[in-house]
Amino acid sequence: MLLDMTIANFKSVKSAQTISFEAVRDNRFPESKVVEVNAKLKIIKTAAIVGPNGAGKSSFVRALEALKGIVCSAGETENPLQILSGTSFAYSEEKGQPATIIIRVLVERDEETGEPTIAQYTLVADREKVVEESLFHIIGRSKKLMFERLLEENSLLLDEQTLTYKYRWGKMYRGEKKRLVGKLDEKHTFLGAAAQKGGETTLKLYTWFDESLHLLPMGVSNISEKYLINQLTEHPDWVQQLINFLWSVDITDIRDIRVKDDRLIFVHTNVTQHYASFFSLESLSLRRLCLMGVAFFESFCKHKTLVIDDFGMLLHPNVLCHIVEIFEQSNIGYGSQMLVVDCNPSLLRPGLLRRDGVYFAEKNSESATVYFSLANFKYSRSKDKTQSQYMNGAFGALPILSEFGFVGSDRDKEEN
Repeated sequence: MLLDMTIANFKSVKSAQTISFEAVRDNRFPESKVVEVNAKLKIIKTAAIVGPNGAGKSSFVRALEALKGIVCSAGETENPLQILSGTSFAYSEEKGQPATIIIRVLVERDEETGEPTIAQYTLVADREKVVEESLFHIIGRSKKLMFERLLEENSLLLDEQTLTYKYRWGKMYRGEKKRLVGKLDEKHTFLGAAAQKGGETTLKLYTWFDESLHLLPMGVSNISEKYLINQLTEHPDWVQQLINFLWSVDITDIRDIRVKDDRLIFVHTNVTQHYASFFSLESLSLRRLCLMGVAFFESFCKHKTLVIDDFGMLLHPNVLCHIVEIFEQSNIGYGSQMLVVDCNPSLLRPGLLRRDGVYFAEKNSESATVYFSLANFKYSRSKDKTQSQYMNGAFGALPILSEFGFVGSDRDKEEN
C-alpha cells in the first residue's frame, strides 16, 4: 500500500510537496475508511486532490506514472528517463535541474517481529542520467539501508561519456551486486535492473510498481477496451457484476456484454427491441464507468492502488459520490486504496472522505503548485459545512475568475 510520495522540481511543483495516505489520530474521523496495519499505523482507503483547473493536481499523477515507467522499463529500453522530458519546473533559476521523487510503500511484514516493512525509495534524475537512487526498509523505529547509488561529481567534470557512481550496500541486502553494477548505465535504475534479475530485496517494491499500482487511462482508448476484454474473459462472472454496477448508477438499458472478434459489444434493450453496439460507439461516460467498475472489481480481489485522474470527467456529481461509496463499502479484506484527482467540489460532501484524505492544490506567488490537507483546518463534526465553506473560499484552491469579452477584427468593427 502507498503511504506517501514527495515530489520536487517536477512539472508545476517546485519545492518538495507530499501527498500522504497515512491516517492522522483523530477520533472525529471515521475508522471505517481506514485499513489498520497495527496500533500505530492506519492507512486511508480513499484520498483526493481537489483544486481549480491548471493548479497542478495532475502533476502528482504524472510523477507516479513517470516513476513506474522508469523503474519497470525493460532492460533493452534505450533511455527510459526520456519520460522526464518537459517535466522540470518551468520557472526554476537553473534550467534542466533533476526532478526528485521519494515514495514510501508498505511491502510486507517482518518475519521476526511481525512489524510492517515500509520501503522508502528515492530517485533523483533528469532525462539523461540518474543522479541519486536509494532504497531503505523501515521496520518499526529502525531505518535500514538496502542500497544507495550516488553520481560522482568528478565524473561529470572529466568525461560526460563515462559517468561513475558510488554504491553503498546494507547488511540486509539480498541480490546480485558487483556484476550488475558493471553492466548498468546511467539511464536505468538499479532497483528495476536488480528486480528483473530476481533480486530478493528489490523485487518486493518492484512488484508493487508493476502489479499493484494501477493508473487508469481515460477509458476511451483501445487500451481500455483491451483491458476490459482481458478481465471479463478471465472473470466471466464479472459481466453480470458490471451490468449491476451500471444499473446502480441508473444505466438500466444494458442487458448483456459480450466479447466477439476482440471487440466488446453491449446489448441494449428498450420497450420494443434489443440492439447491439460496439464499445467504441458507446458514450464516453459509459466507457469510463465500465473501466472504473472492472478496475474496482480487480481491487476487491487483489491488493491494488488505483489512481484516477480527472475522476469526475463526464460523470454526474451524485454518480461521482456513489462510486466513491461503492469503493469504500466493497473494499474489505484486500486493503486496496484509491487516489482520485478532480476539480469537482462534490468530493467534499460531508462524510464522503476523511478530512486527512483530502488535499487541495493551488499555485503560489511563484506559479508553483503547493498541496495542503483539509485536516489542517478547524472542524466540527456536528456542523460539517465543508463543501459550502470551500465554495465560499474558506480553504483557497478556487479559480480566480475575471471578465472576458471577445474582440472581433477591424473589419467586423467597420461592418457594425
